[in-house]
Amino acid sequence: SSGINAEWPLRPGTKVLSMARDPNYLHRMTTLFAINVLAEVCPPDVISKFMVPVISNLAADAVPNVRFNVAKTMALIVPSLDAQTVEFQIKPCLSKLYDDEDMDVKYFAHEALVLCH
Repeated sequence: SSGINAEWPLRPGTKVLSMARDPNYLHRMTTLFAINVLAEVCPPDVISKFMVPVISNLAADAVPNVRFNVAKTMALIVPSLDAQTVEFQIKPCLSKLYDDEDMDVKYFAHEALVLCH
């Protein structure tokens, strides 16, 4: 073990997760990009407990770029998640994104859904 505590950026009150509610969509996207990196070093239970709820909330964002980055982030974390989390949290969210009016959102949601099977 490297001795690095990968969970600290995800604890309540830290900047990474609070940026998910920032009015500036670029800050909301930064949250997703940070999650992409952190998910590589976090255990599956941390991803499920701290990251999935934030990602899921951003799936309803008004900005299409945020929504399609949600789908891309979900595609990245699916291999790290247990089947129950994928079935009951990730797939329903991606299915909604797949019905999005934005073609890019649809495309990336489809790509991520393929990984869920």
